[in-house]
Amino acid sequence: MRIMYLILNLLYSNEARSKLIALTQKEIIEALADDGESWNERTIYNKLRELEKNNYVGAGFKKGNAKTFFIRPEGIAWMEDAEREVN
Repeated sequence: MRIMYLILNLLYSNEARSKLIALTQKEIIEALADDGESWNERTIYNKLRELEKNNYVGAGFKKGNAKTFFIRPEGIAWMEDAEREVN
């Protein structure tokens, strides 16, 4: 649950909100590492697929051979709900 929030928050804060402006899995892993979060590539892959299945993220245009991801309005709403639960 925490990793899903971190991924969504990362996409949101990097303004990855459309097919055109989206991040690759590698960029997500690097950005999380820059924030002091160390996650396995497979874990990120699985969580991105789960977020995509739940319609919280969408697939953007490819960067080279890499698939990209952006946050959808449903993901923003889920993230805001999670923040309200904490507060």
